[in-house]
Amino acid sequence: MKKLTVYLWVFILFILSGYTACYAKSSSTTLTIMTENYPPLNFEKDGKVTGQATEVVEELLKKTGTRGHIQMIPWEKGYDAILNKPNSALFTTVMTTERKKLFQWVGPISILETNFYGLKGSSIEIKTLEDAKKVKAIATVAGYYTEQILKKEGFTNIQSFPDEESAVRKLLNGEVQLMIDGNTAMPAILKKVGANLDNVENVFTVSTDLAYIAFSKNTSPYLVALWQEKLDAMKHDGSFDRIYTKWFPDQTPPGIFQMMTEEYPPITFIKERKVAGFATDIVRQIASRLKVKDNIRLTSWKNAYNMASLHPNVILFSAERTPQREKLFQWVGPVGKNNAILYAKKGSGIKINNLEDAKKVKAIATTTDWFTEQYLKSKGFTNLISSKDPAENLRQLINGKVQLSIFTDLTIPEIAKNAGYSMNDLQPVYTVSQTYFYIAISKDTPPNVVKAWQTELDKLKKDGTFEKIYKSYVPNANMDGLVQ
Repeated sequence: MKKLTVYLWVFILFILSGYTACYAKSSSTTLTIMTENYPPLNFEKDGKVTGQATEVVEELLKKTGTRGHIQMIPWEKGYDAILNKPNSALFTTVMTTERKKLFQWVGPISILETNFYGLKGSSIEIKTLEDAKKVKAIATVAGYYTEQILKKEGFTNIQSFPDEESAVRKLLNGEVQLMIDGNTAMPAILKKVGANLDNVENVFTVSTDLAYIAFSKNTSPYLVALWQEKLDAMKHDGSFDRIYTKWFPDQTPPGIFQMMTEEYPPITFIKERKVAGFATDIVRQIASRLKVKDNIRLTSWKNAYNMASLHPNVILFSAERTPQREKLFQWVGPVGKNNAILYAKKGSGIKINNLEDAKKVKAIATTTDWFTEQYLKSKGFTNLISSKDPAENLRQLINGKVQLSIFTDLTIPEIAKNAGYSMNDLQPVYTVSQTYFYIAISKDTPPNVVKAWQTELDKLKKDGTFEKIYKSYVPNANMDGLVQ
């Protein structure tokens, strides 16, 4: 037995020495490290490459003991190099669906947001893209990607300007209510016109991209893993945040995990410029217990969903666990439940006994991309009228443009209030389904992370914290199926 134990230890030491040798060999590799001119992330000053992302990469070179120096080159040349040459890296590279499988990734090292900016202290509160469509005027720059986003989303209240300086002056003068621009560009634009970030504030995030260090496929995976390990360590010890806030003092740095949600009261919503809601509070409790930094961002559902579908370590909440989504994410929960109900206008006389009856009405209003719409589509409904604004669905119902509309029992009171109606104007005619919603964690996230989140959620339920939070928002909630 002793002999077997000795052999086992020799084997373990052999394996460990092999890993150590691989790491030592990898960290001594000379890397070709490239970036493009993209201030304030990367730019040249006094003959030296500097910037937020550059400082992070320089620190990682030291911490990993990797040989190499940063060179500024055209983006196309750098991209071609990491496609074809070993031991090459390009930053700051945005991960996309097309690029994801082409490279190895370390990050995120920067977060690139397209935001609506308003004057600091203004009373404008944007909770959804539909809210932004209601303001008088939004400044855009002619031909810019940001302007194209709004046009694609059907915005008709944009005022187009020839450059960013002209647009921001209109915002500062109060001639427009919002301006759309990127978080990395806005500080420099304000500086050019003699202002600074104290004059404006981000009122809503339209889209989010995460930027990484992209390594060529034939770079040692041990080296890439070492770089990621050291970056995560920087995020734990605060050195990453210190670099980030030096360049972006008013922004939340990208942590190891990105937590994303949407406006969906009482589950998640904005209250006094802070993300609230019972699912939000539950996520915060879990994150706090796991010592995960609170960086919850509220954005559109489409943006949040796309983030979780693409990137590792994204926490998306809350999400209905439907058959269509089951294999797209890893799941922690349940954190809540609701009933999907078909509502008619009070006094309409409409009676629905089953889904086949509902298919026979002229029109049903649904909310674009919500699970309720997906569910009816999966059941073969062809009489759906889709709108991005749930309040608009209710208005169509009350005005007689549709005969039915589908909402959940948790969210309909707030939707009715926002639309200028009350629950007395509505009549529930058929419960389509009862579903549970969850915290969805991106598929590429390590399974041990998902297990840890589920374990902490179970503890919240066991010690009474979960029910206390839930009932503080929904006092008469039925907890059957939610708490063991």
